[in-house]
Amino acid sequence: MRPSAIVFDLYGTLLRIDSLADAAKAVGAPDPAAFVAQWRQKQIEYTWCLSLMQDYRDFDTLTTRALDFTCARMGLTLDADARRSLAQAWLTVTPYDDVAPTLRTLRKRDVPLAVLTNGVRASAERALNEGGIRDLLDDVLSVETVRVYKPDPRVYKLATARFGCEPERILFVSSNGWDASGAAGFGFAVAWCNRAGLPAETLGYPPMMTLKKLDDVLALLS
Repeated sequence: MRPSAIVFDLYGTLLRIDSLADAAKAVGAPDPAAFVAQWRQKQIEYTWCLSLMQDYRDFDTLTTRALDFTCARMGLTLDADARRSLAQAWLTVTPYDDVAPTLRTLRKRDVPLAVLTNGVRASAERALNEGGIRDLLDDVLSVETVRVYKPDPRVYKLATARFGCEPERILFVSSNGWDASGAAGFGFAVAWCNRAGLPAETLGYPPMMTLKKLDDVLALLS
């Protein structure tokens, strides 16, 4: 296929959430991997809850509130400096190894590339810059514009508005199964990057293709 643009989810798709484990360990989390998994789960739950409540708090705020919940849940007490340091670790999460090579190859094929993220745009921009991949993308689209979170269709519409095309002309790539379902429901051509080898979602909106790693997306453009 030759899409009008390829749009990527950010956290968990381009950037490794599990890289937060080192920061969690540094502040004394007894099981850093489990701590990060709980933190991420609560962060996403809060986005869904607020969207259903027709309320909005930015992603950085929800990340900190999810951190507070996770600390209480796992019995970890942080002073103000440690809390701030751990919350800010989201600004330096590292890309997966296959991300930069894949984006460079796609750029050589003159396909417009963008990120569509729940994150605060300034924070997403910084994380992409820290990871050395911002210059490989044409744009960073954030839910801040519509003040609601994925999988609300208004979020996905940001991509069709940006690139001036119908949904089926966008190839959307996400490692989050619920995000892939939401994007497919909106009408995107969806490639689910199933890095973790999880079962497929059963909402009734399957992806066009399931990838094992990000660079598998290159075969779609062959």
